[in-house]
Amino acid sequence: MTIQQFSIIAFFTIISTHLIAQGNTLFNDNFIHEIRFENVDTSIFINSKNYQSVTMKINGVTVTNVGLKKKGNISASHTNNKVPFKIKTNEYVNGQEFDGIREFTLNNSFQDPSLMREKITFDIANDMGLYSLRTAFAKVYIDNLYWGVYTIVEGKDEMYKHIFFNREGDGIESTDYGDMCYYGANRSNYQHPAVGDRYIVDNGDETSSWNRLIPMLDKANNTANANYVDTVSNYLNIHHFAKYQALNVYFLNFDSYIGYIGNQVYFYDEIVTYWQVIPWDFNASFGLWNTNNFGPSTYPILPTAVTVGCIGSAINDVPELKNTYLQAMCEFTKNIADTVAFNLRIDNFKNQIKMAVYNDWRKEFTNADFDNATAYGYYAHNGETVPALKTFAKDRYEKITQELNGLNYSCTTPTSEIVEKSNFLLFPNPANQYINITLADFSPAPLLQVYNNQGQLIFEKVVAKSTANINTSNWQSGIYYFKIGEKSQKLLIVR
Repeated sequence: MTIQQFSIIAFFTIISTHLIAQGNTLFNDNFIHEIRFENVDTSIFINSKNYQSVTMKINGVTVTNVGLKKKGNISASHTNNKVPFKIKTNEYVNGQEFDGIREFTLNNSFQDPSLMREKITFDIANDMGLYSLRTAFAKVYIDNLYWGVYTIVEGKDEMYKHIFFNREGDGIESTDYGDMCYYGANRSNYQHPAVGDRYIVDNGDETSSWNRLIPMLDKANNTANANYVDTVSNYLNIHHFAKYQALNVYFLNFDSYIGYIGNQVYFYDEIVTYWQVIPWDFNASFGLWNTNNFGPSTYPILPTAVTVGCIGSAINDVPELKNTYLQAMCEFTKNIADTVAFNLRIDNFKNQIKMAVYNDWRKEFTNADFDNATAYGYYAHNGETVPALKTFAKDRYEKITQELNGLNYSCTTPTSEIVEKSNFLLFPNPANQYINITLADFSPAPLLQVYNNQGQLIFEKVVAKSTANINTSNWQSGIYYFKIGEKSQKLLIVR
């Protein structure tokens, strides 16, 4: 082995260990965390968005001089001051981290009586192979007063660091008028009279972000169908864009490209030199908003919000992208959102947080609302007729399956794209008792290693070149990391 070969192996070993370890404790969603803040002036976060220095204890581990502040706009308008929070461990102590993480948010599941919409949709985005933020549930206390159940959500720049190895990279977020259309070659062309810039640079450099964004919008809107994918893929991960819109459509997430346009986040990946799609903001998914107009049994598989939208229209017009989009719909119906697997996922998280929710007196709904929202039926909420999660799963599954059949679309073996990306495919995901592993070309037969959420190696086996079957009946519920060589994937086991 040459020194160069040894260095490459060492590099990937360090990276692999880093990926497993960073945030491993904070985002372990096998249990509900306990986060306590001490020495808090509640009047500061109630009346402003200024940071204050507090002591934070996560599952008994203390970190001092941590920055805490209120975040959000509409979600911060909470009757009982159960506001969302932003936490920066390094706000007052340079370089300070917890579990390798400097920044995360505590989201309050605004208007969502199930408290699960955001968490589950982020998990599903990850199951699809998108670059999704990590999440977990927590009971939050402020100076020994119980403040309620929150969703821990990874800071975007933390994900940029551990996925793209670039915390300072260029990132943009669309406003409610960031429609992904091309308006011209100058930044001034992207002003809207109501909001100013259609896009906000929320990470990296203002100038380079715009200099990279505008050419991407140009190519993604003005390239002929015949060479669309080959050209646009040099500027934007267009397959991920198509899969992400499939997710929004399937799960009726209207606070997105398909509804209110905003909440689109893109990160410029310096390694592959194009924009990556970053799934973002799912508190209104599963038809929490606008369901009176578009319900799980009525909203079509290819809505006009996609087929006539800027960039989105290519999903219907370019056969390769349409296939990517419809295969994502197949993945939902055959695997990810199959009603059995989906109900298991709901029940798993409901059992995890139920007692903490019941004791959360600050929430703006009743315990009966929580139970109804996580079961079957439709219920009235904020002037909408909203589906409970299990009814949503059933009705949406039936609608999309019917439309796939109506299109005479044949669902193939799931996600050859994922196999290409990672060299192996795990299914079903989530799993219950058995896991199948489909391998690409490995020679010789590779060693499979499985790590739990504590980073401990719990299983290893040399696997053959076709499909391996592993019995996981003795494994506990939770997230597991499957690693073959330099490639790794995450899998959820639900009991």
